[in-house]
Amino acid sequence: MAITKTKFINYTRCPRFVALDDLKDDVLSNDISYLEYIKEEQAELLKEEGNDEQMEVMLPYYNEVEILAGKFAKNYFHGTFKYAYNTFEQESFDCKINGIRYICYVDIYNEDDDTFNIIEVKATTSKKFLSIGYKEEDFTSIFEKKNNIYHLLEDNNESLPKKYYQARNKLLNRYDEAGHYVYDLAIQRYIIENDLKQNNQANKIDKIHYYLAVLNGDYIFDGKYEKGIPIYSSDIITYFDLTSITKEYQKIIDQDRIKLEEYVARLDKNRCEVGEFCENKKSTKCPYFDLCFDILPKKNSILTYLDNHYGFNKKTVYELINNGVTSMLEIDDKDLTREKNKIQKQVVKNHLPYIDKEKIKDGLKQIIYPVYHLDFETFPCPLPRFKGEKPYTQSVFQFSLHVEKEMGVCDKIKDHYGYLAKDNLDHRKDLIEELIKDIGNKGTILVYNESFEKNRLKELALIFPQYKKELLNIKDRVFDLMNIVKTNTKLYESLGYSKDEAALFNYYHEDMQGSFSIKKILPLFSDLTYQGMDIANGVDALVTYAKFKQMDKKEYEYKYQKLVEYCLQDTWAMYEILNGLRKIVK
Repeated sequence: MAITKTKFINYTRCPRFVALDDLKDDVLSNDISYLEYIKEEQAELLKEEGNDEQMEVMLPYYNEVEILAGKFAKNYFHGTFKYAYNTFEQESFDCKINGIRYICYVDIYNEDDDTFNIIEVKATTSKKFLSIGYKEEDFTSIFEKKNNIYHLLEDNNESLPKKYYQARNKLLNRYDEAGHYVYDLAIQRYIIENDLKQNNQANKIDKIHYYLAVLNGDYIFDGKYEKGIPIYSSDIITYFDLTSITKEYQKIIDQDRIKLEEYVARLDKNRCEVGEFCENKKSTKCPYFDLCFDILPKKNSILTYLDNHYGFNKKTVYELINNGVTSMLEIDDKDLTREKNKIQKQVVKNHLPYIDKEKIKDGLKQIIYPVYHLDFETFPCPLPRFKGEKPYTQSVFQFSLHVEKEMGVCDKIKDHYGYLAKDNLDHRKDLIEELIKDIGNKGTILVYNESFEKNRLKELALIFPQYKKELLNIKDRVFDLMNIVKTNTKLYESLGYSKDEAALFNYYHEDMQGSFSIKKILPLFSDLTYQGMDIANGVDALVTYAKFKQMDKKEYEYKYQKLVEYCLQDTWAMYEILNGLRKIVK
């Protein structure tokens, strides 16, 4: 049997995964094709993106990140390099333990005299790692930077506070946002070291350093192109030396390997306990999640409780599920210590929505007419495409605007304005000018989930200082419709509510199923639906935009119009919800 890094990560989740993976005789051999390995690695990326078509449009950028990391590594490491666009041209290592073959390919392999560097490239950003730290007086990251390479503080300092090691432990949690990548690299180290031992090259082990190469989250593209292709400077890639932490991980990896062998030997498809390893609500959620969680009712399961990840009266949600508590009504009242959860249970029990009319009324009073219902569509490209952008900047390519001149006075078509880039070139200036023209100097800018639109407006104001005054004026007038449906603690405290009252949601219906997303809220106040639309969500929108250049004229014109219709639907949905809220408190 051949085990890749991806298989190792998945097969060690739980006793059931390896059996559910439909192992056949040909897979249980020691052979693995390069094509199969590539498919597995791309499947891992796909899970993080969450959509086949999104993966298709993003994959060229991921591949380019690998090439850039290899190209710029020469600025910080010396000697000879081996890296390639195609996996089968990369340096590979494999070892055999108890009849199972473990195999890995190295994104960048570097030899410098008597030193060897293994550099794994990930299309994530440095912020995942640099956000880990501790507080003494100010925030201190667990990493320090030298020559564009980050090192753990312990590598150069033996006297560090306990808080440092508490923060650092995140890297030793394979289910942590950053620890996930460290675990991946540690598996690679495990395979490499066993390969060297089995080939009588154990003397090399202490001469190898292990790095992650990731995108610099603070890099700003200066807008230089050559034949239409962006030219990035070397600081777009940042390197993290994880030699010491991956060494510490080796005992954990060895124990996981033993577990994996037990699971492979048993191939037990029977149910096992669920837990953190299922990775619910994460991009790395287990592909068999629905199969294992079919014990939960389709509606009002225990997972629909808000903040269920914090547990219930010192019991984790997984402990309760494993003990047979699967629905909202089955949980004991004494275990519901959060007021919002008590209300949720009563809503489900009585089939009556919870409505705090006074808070909703006070929230509605904050809206000043005319109201501009605004929504942006964006393309979060791993590599910045246009001047002023950073990796994964949510680059705005479309906006939709419905203008409600007076309360309840708005026509779906006549009062709609918008802009959609005609191709994948930089049309941000035109979009900004159109946005400023369509939005007056007074009135509320209504959005759903304000942090998204506010951040986009701030970014555009920085990149286009000539429009800073107008864009910041729009940003300062933004009001979140979710403040009225859900809540905003600071807002309602400023209106005279106690902290507990201000923190509690204003509206809850059992059909929301623990979610305040606009698509859950809309059916409660309107017959408007996204079902049957060619473009029905944000992922469909960004994929359609990204594929403009691949379309013939007929398909382009059709898809362009469907994108306009989708974004229009988003802002009209806000108008419908606002009307619905007015009616329930009339």
